[in-house]
Amino acid sequence: MKTVYFAVFFFFLTGAPLAFAGTATGKVVMQGKSSPENIVVYLEGVKGNFSLPKQTPDMDHKDLQFAPRALAITTGTTVSFPNADTVFHSAFSISKSNPFELGLYGPGREKSWTFQNPGMVEIFCHIHSHMAGFILVLDHPFYTSTAKDGSFTIPNIPDGTYQIKAWMGPSASTTKTLTLKGKESVSLDLSLAPGK
Repeated sequence: MKTVYFAVFFFFLTGAPLAFAGTATGKVVMQGKSSPENIVVYLEGVKGNFSLPKQTPDMDHKDLQFAPRALAITTGTTVSFPNADTVFHSAFSISKSNPFELGLYGPGREKSWTFQNPGMVEIFCHIHSHMAGFILVLDHPFYTSTAKDGSFTIPNIPDGTYQIKAWMGPSASTTKTLTLKGKESVSLDLSLAPGK
């Protein structure tokens, strides 16, 4: 499985680099015994036109689960859905923003889909009803996924006040307010209860 961490330099569509760019760092602390790895951390309230990173991340079928369970991408990103299990799987969504259907496919095969519209996409498998994954499609590049210890870094943030959110799906998220000016670096922790 390809794990993608989003910590990239970017530019306005005009090609001019950001004159002032702050950094948000911190940790996501999971309540209970759940792992703090691969939790999406992103900003809300970002305004502007930005060039977007080009990625081809994976959401695996592995051990009868989607892995990672939550994934953030930008509009226009193609996500691959490899089948790493020994049984057949599928991947589909009826989400309004990005509905799709990849059909059934066997072990060792891989299919993909390009997500064109911003919004939250819930992913299911036709065969295994307990499987659910979540893809958050954003129109800006200010997001990342946590490391094994729950740490995260979002660089190159323009001046402003934002909501910074740790997210594992619609039933598992927490938010704090973040204000940055100039090349300031702000550290903050987020506490998250695992969702269903």
